[in-house]
Amino acid sequence: MQSWFGSSSSSSDNKKKLKEVFEQYGKKSNDEIRLEKKDLKAAFEHLGALMPGYKAASALKYIDTDKIGYIKGTELDALVEYAYSSGYRSNSLF
Repeated sequence: MQSWFGSSSSSSDNKKKLKEVFEQYGKKSNDEIRLEKKDLKAAFEHLGALMPGYKAASALKYIDTDKIGYIKGTELDALVEYAYSSGYRSNSLF
């Protein structure tokens, strides 16, 4: 498993790569990505989270603004910001 912490890549590169990871684990529904808790857990596990279930639950709590149980649409950008501000970084493509 690769490390996603502490890379020297630019902020926009890291955020783009984080978004790609979340898109990889999400489900496409009507031209938008939808991430349920199990998808978020798998994505955070891929990113190397020590407690991916906790990170997934926390992300849903703070980012799922319409409280429908999954992240979609513009919430995906907020998820990327959340992950980035939590210290997830990448120095290479997956």
